[in-house]
Amino acid sequence: MYRTSSCGILYVDDGYLVWDDYLSHRQVALAAGTESFIAAFRQPTEIAPVLAGQDDRERAERVIRALIGAEILVELGSARDLRERRLNAAWAPWSPIARAFHYSTQFLDSNLFLSEAEQDEQLRSKLAADPPPPAFKKHANALDSVSFADGAPPAGTLVERDLLTLLYARRSVRTYSGGAVPRDQLAALLSITASPIRSSELSGTTLKTSPSGGGRHPTELYVYARRVAGVPAGLYHYDARNRQLDRLTTPLSDDLLVRVCGDQAWARDASAYVFFTSVFARNKWKYKISRSYRILHYDVGHLSQTVYLLTAAMGLSCTFTAALRDETLTQLLELDGATELVMGCAVIGTP
Repeated sequence: MYRTSSCGILYVDDGYLVWDDYLSHRQVALAAGTESFIAAFRQPTEIAPVLAGQDDRERAERVIRALIGAEILVELGSARDLRERRLNAAWAPWSPIARAFHYSTQFLDSNLFLSEAEQDEQLRSKLAADPPPPAFKKHANALDSVSFADGAPPAGTLVERDLLTLLYARRSVRTYSGGAVPRDQLAALLSITASPIRSSELSGTTLKTSPSGGGRHPTELYVYARRVAGVPAGLYHYDARNRQLDRLTTPLSDDLLVRVCGDQAWARDASAYVFFTSVFARNKWKYKISRSYRILHYDVGHLSQTVYLLTAAMGLSCTFTAALRDETLTQLLELDGATELVMGCAVIGTP
């Protein structure tokens, strides 16, 4: 008996019907009508009953045998069948798409890696033929701006402590007093987290206090200043290059902020919300493989940890949440949802 593989995705690409076997990283273009045979084996079935209903049995048998050879149809009890069943059980109840993403972006033993010299040469060739996207974003629709470009953080903004002490002292805190965060602390937090130490105008390669794959730094920061001393309430984009907040909206209601944060009531008394988005064209320019999508999440994790440690050093309360209403936030931030993705939020307040 045979069944249709549960570890493949069927999609249309450039007019072709394609079966993507994400376990073996093989894509097979299917001839017209092949999908009917795939459907016929949705439940475990013998080949003979399927052939019995075909006008051209010889052709039908060739198609079925080809589907078996491509592991689109899987024999019950085979090694492939047992592997798929283990995976299905292990990944339940998550969407099959999550499983497909992980295994389709694995590096297999057959993958070839470039040497450092080859990577450098590839980058030089790419720069000559295809300039990189901007390393920094400037929001086009700012109402006004608040400049934070006034030098180093004032004395007392950060409490100097041993790193190990700081790591053990850090906690995710979901209770806030509702007090105002000092302007200098927010300025230091954003500058240290997101502004460049140096950046190449030619390649867009940028160094910050947190690491980023290929120096691409796809993460952008947006801030809702609810109670920040000296900063009018509103939603802002942080212009990391110029160290300033560009205001996008007038004040938003607390109810809307809580709704954006997944109806989590504890977020209501926060003083500031730092939203993380990803401009993935920066990574896609250098890394064409879909595995680089993983790097977007790593990048946010790196910056989030920096925010956690800085807020701990400032005596502020902070927690990160991924429970966001992406659609509402995309509209509020005026994002192009096809090119810039909502990723998460650091909710910050006074203890």
